[in-house]
Amino acid sequence: MNRPTLRGLFLDALYQVLDNLGFRILFCLFLVPVLLSFVVSFRETSIAFFWCWEWDYAEFLRSATASSGLDAAARAEMLANVRESLLQGLVDVVIEWGADRFGLVFGIAAISFFVPQMLEKGAADVIFSKPVSRSSLFLSRYIGGLLFVGILSAFLVGGITLGLVTSSGWFDSGLLWSVLALMYGFAIFHAISCTIGVFTRNTIGAILLTLVFMPINCGLHLGWENLVTLEQAVAGREASAEEPQSGAFEFLKTGLTAYHVVAPKTGDAMRMARTWRRSLETQPEFQDSELGLVVAQAPREFRREPRSSFAREGLAWLAAHPDGAGEASWTLRSQALQDTGPRSALVKKQRKELGTDPVRSDISGRYADRFEWVEDRGGEKRLRRRWILQVGDRIVTLDYDAESTWARADERETAATAFLAGISIESEELRHMGAVSYERKFGWGGPWQFNAWFSLGTTLAFVAVVLALGLWKLRRIDF
Repeated sequence: MNRPTLRGLFLDALYQVLDNLGFRILFCLFLVPVLLSFVVSFRETSIAFFWCWEWDYAEFLRSATASSGLDAAARAEMLANVRESLLQGLVDVVIEWGADRFGLVFGIAAISFFVPQMLEKGAADVIFSKPVSRSSLFLSRYIGGLLFVGILSAFLVGGITLGLVTSSGWFDSGLLWSVLALMYGFAIFHAISCTIGVFTRNTIGAILLTLVFMPINCGLHLGWENLVTLEQAVAGREASAEEPQSGAFEFLKTGLTAYHVVAPKTGDAMRMARTWRRSLETQPEFQDSELGLVVAQAPREFRREPRSSFAREGLAWLAAHPDGAGEASWTLRSQALQDTGPRSALVKKQRKELGTDPVRSDISGRYADRFEWVEDRGGEKRLRRRWILQVGDRIVTLDYDAESTWARADERETAATAFLAGISIESEELRHMGAVSYERKFGWGGPWQFNAWFSLGTTLAFVAVVLALGLWKLRRIDF
């Protein structure tokens, strides 16, 4: 096939897309979140609408937590990561729910006529009389569908990314992987729609059968994922190892496994995008898998002491005061409950030593007793803060020690609340579920059940077989 013919087929596919009413409707719908990303600004302390009206994060938190009993310090800790949470949440809603779910279904409905229209009587006579093979025409219609979703995805994701950079100064480089994920998911169902269109030569049939296949396929894969997760969860229990599996269970397991191997794994598209995004994210400052504790970043102006230990004397971050006073420190420590006694006893002892009651605080949604006092040390006023909380059978304490005036400066208080907000502790139930969940295990390495390469390879092989089936049928149609 010569270059002018290829160029003509490409332009024909492009015009099929640009002249499509469904394309124009989706473009207008996607224009709404893109424009909002430019006119809504997520600032450090507030959201600004059209650069004139502001909604304060702190005011919202005061209203939302008015009946929770949280003090001002706890609200300040929650406030530090409100902006990041809102931005991530909004992006996930637009990309994963708006584009991946609604956009995928609408796109399939909008372009399912590409192949059946080509095969209509009269139209087929004209089209197939041209010096172009049926295979080339069929594949050009398939590529036209990929152009359809590729242009819209690039517009939506690229527009939102540019808008958030311009208005909010927020950039997530991993977000751009969503364009490939959206095209990947659409390519699977579009191949099915094209082939059904060849067999039925009917637009309505291509739409309905493809839309029926979508939830059935996703449901069967989800059933297999839940089955594997359940097996992983009970694998270590003696009772489950001794009890034989029923014949019905084994039949179900074999059937779902066979389907999972052969059928396209459309749900893995966004999982791949998330793994790419995670690979580009900054690694946390500290992580303890036993407690599910993560410290997102070091306190501003502080550096971690490399010789310090979380389980012994404590993980320490140090900062030298610019005026020559004693260095400031954050110390995070974990101790076994049998070594320290119950948390209530520690709190009672601290209360007795200081002569003051703790205030209720919050670290990653967990109740913590927070003490604050000022002590004289070598003629220097030192601000001391201590958080005491229990995580499983461990007592976790966090200590802050700094020169009082230096520590109470607004920028230091803001940095302190940001550091606290960056500490997350996963519950024991979530840690157990995460350890065996398909979502957590899925990646580019490991066993085939959770391997992204296996998912990608088998899915692309399925698409190739489906397209080959469509080509086989098209060559045998007598017009």
